Amino acid sequence: MKLADVQRPPCAPRLTLWAGGGEVGSVEPRVLAALRQATPPASGGWPDLLQKLQQKGELEKAPEGDLNQSLASLAESLRTCGCCGPWRHERLPVFDAQGRAWAEVERGAVRVLGFRTQAVHLVGWRPDGCLWVQQRSWQKPNDPGLWDTLMGGTVSAGETLDLTLERETWEEAGLHLHTLPGLQHGGSFTATRPVPDGDHAGYLVEDTHWFTVTVPADQTPVNQDGEVDHFEAWTPAQVAEALAQRRFTPEAHWVLAQVLALPPPG
Repeated sequence: MKLADVQRPPCAPRLTLWAGGGEVGSVEPRVLAALRQATPPASGGWPDLLQKLQQKGELEKAPEGDLNQSLASLAESLRTCGCCGPWRHERLPVFDAQGRAWAEVERGAVRVLGFRTQAVHLVGWRPDGCLWVQQRSWQKPNDPGLWDTLMGGTVSAGETLDLTLERETWEEAGLHLHTLPGLQHGGSFTATRPVPDGDHAGYLVEDTHWFTVTVPADQTPVNQDGEVDHFEAWTPAQVAEALAQRRFTPEAHWVLAQVLALPPPG
């Protein structure tokens, strides 16, 4: 697998979104056309923000407005006009061109607006040399039923990578990170690809950090949040066969391909 396989261009042209003089996201023109027909919320400086979006693709807040509230109103309007991803009641950070979190917005709006996100993946080795993998729930809006690493999750607003790694390890696998020996940072990459959010108007831009760990023989992953169908322990040969058959998500595929190129722990 080449890195280009996880860095795919959009399916349709997108308008660049700007803030602070730098690029922060993108949106399909048809989404802006739908927003023009939407009834704007009464608060949050949304009319000012919409005008700037339509004219220059700017996401700067109005002088008297609150940017988080304006983005919340924008997300609600996207939801109303059917141009939003699944509504999660979860805020994700919005990063500026320098990688600083400068605002927050509902997760369901992030992909439609092409905002950059951060994610973590955890690869879990067993002492016998097998790898724990999960099959994603068939109800997941993105990549349902595909296989994934032991854990993969998105960094929420106010979280660090370490906090997300700890939280998601429990939520997805029912494991406490501090009980898993040999935690190591393996690497990072940026994934870009079209996603189905907002009637296929979404575009994923995600900086992903992956880690490896050993899951002791007396511990078995058990999902806690309903987002995993089940876990299995596969030999490296079984993982390699599934990679060849494209049974993993693109991001998990890239991570596991790097892992299999390294010697197993111990």
